[in-house]
Amino acid sequence: MAVRQRMALYVKDLLKEEAINGARLISGEEGLDNEIKGVTIIEAPDIVKWINGGEVLLTGLYAFRSCTIEEFQSYIDELENKKISALILKRGKPVEGAEEKIGYLLEFSRKHQIPVLEMPFEISFRDVMSWLMERLFNEEVTQLKYFKTTHDNFSALVLKSENVDVVIDHILEVLAKLIGNPVAAFNRQLNCIGASDGADREAEILREARPYQPDIYSNYEYLIQKSGDGDKDQYIIKVKLNLRERLYLVITEQNRPLDVMDCIAAESAIWALQFELVRQYSVAELEKKFQNDIMHNILNGKIDSVSELQKNTSLLGVPVNGCFRVIVFGLKGDEREKKDFKSKISEMNLLSDAIACQAGNVKIYNDLDRIVVIKEVPREQTQEEYRAEIRAVVEEVQAYVSRSHKEMQVKAGVGKVVEGIINLPESFKEATEAFTFVDIAGEISEDGNTQVTLFSDLGIFKLLCQLDDPEQLLEYVPEGLQKLYNYKKPQRDDLLVTLKTYLDRNQNLSKTAQDLYVHYKTASYRIEKIEKITGVDFSNANEVLAFRIGLVVYKMIEKYNRDFI
Repeated sequence: MAVRQRMALYVKDLLKEEAINGARLISGEEGLDNEIKGVTIIEAPDIVKWINGGEVLLTGLYAFRSCTIEEFQSYIDELENKKISALILKRGKPVEGAEEKIGYLLEFSRKHQIPVLEMPFEISFRDVMSWLMERLFNEEVTQLKYFKTTHDNFSALVLKSENVDVVIDHILEVLAKLIGNPVAAFNRQLNCIGASDGADREAEILREARPYQPDIYSNYEYLIQKSGDGDKDQYIIKVKLNLRERLYLVITEQNRPLDVMDCIAAESAIWALQFELVRQYSVAELEKKFQNDIMHNILNGKIDSVSELQKNTSLLGVPVNGCFRVIVFGLKGDEREKKDFKSKISEMNLLSDAIACQAGNVKIYNDLDRIVVIKEVPREQTQEEYRAEIRAVVEEVQAYVSRSHKEMQVKAGVGKVVEGIINLPESFKEATEAFTFVDIAGEISEDGNTQVTLFSDLGIFKLLCQLDDPEQLLEYVPEGLQKLYNYKKPQRDDLLVTLKTYLDRNQNLSKTAQDLYVHYKTASYRIEKIEKITGVDFSNANEVLAFRIGLVVYKMIEKYNRDFI
């Protein structure tokens, strides 16, 4: 079977076609008979390395916006060895030294007989590229060529970029230009990590979102839904980066319908985003490890000299003589003990992310089953102001983690304010002890808040924190209460709960019965039983106080036994 051969395409043919209506030759007339074998957009200077020869290059010079004239000349000179067919220029975007660079481009054109065509700004490079590819290749080859072209451009963009803070935005801007629609990228928690001009920086995966199958082979999951205003289709591409992270690329069909070529460009952009995010993640992990080592030494008092302290604080970016507190964060719940190591690590990573997002400018140290935070605080801040602030922060951290794991409960222990980074071990010790007793803080604090405990709120229990022997702690439990704990009958637990509730309710039997959902007479019977077993005189304020303290000490003993047996 005969295969139809496509007719050769020449640069002079570009001046006759409506696809680039308004294009005009501005230099290099001698090269109008150059044959066109391909087409590439220049989105990064290093794209020259991926050129095979015979291409028409499309450029708005934006890829060269910040390079010097000398650097620009070296890039252009490399094109001579590639034997390109022509350059199509589009002016409009701000480029440093644009006229001088265009002047050199025209000089290069005349010297090497490479035509330079100028086209109107409103014509899309994507349309020109599609038109040329349709005439050069069949549909399958066009798609492959387009994938290679976009992939090469994004590769050059990522590998050449020197400012890591703007790489993601640059990738998205290039993609938006290629597909003619705004795009944005979001992390696992749907926080925006970059967006093109005009893109919405907030995203939500709606319940009405349904699977979408692009007309290309893809390793990613596509969803389609209506945008926030409800009148535009929105495409969400879900990308798994690693066990911990996800990427969501959101394309809003604002200007034109999404087609197969747009999906190809999006997949190339995703590769570049993955590369950049993995690079950023690796650097962040390295910095975190380095910062962890420094914070470990400072918090544990392992600094041998003033010069070493000054060096470490400089690397951390904190003042040597600042005012600081240490907060220890962790997760509540006995169910965590049943989880595997990988699940626990995942939860602590999520907690670390939440603290980084919600706690403001803090230094974070990941220490196995807890997160230690160093926070600089204003010297003039009162204890009450800080108490309100830290509780608000913990609530925000809780809300953050609950979006991913509703069963996770955050807790935090807070140390005192210290002057100077050298005194952080004191605050760290207090924060650790307060954190240890968060689970029983409801027995200590007047408001019953068991989510955050400040060491300063522990009162007499500060002294008991110094004891780590259950036998010593038992000495602070009244003998009568010990008899109740040693009571071997089945109703012992009911009696203990009733005693605690009775004391919490200031010995009000009616309120005690209501809280326990039992009849008044049942509550009365239990209190009489408690009096008989313990011999406590509820009219004696000193005995009542001793029993209240004893109940808390027993919880401390139970926790000690769980942690160390």
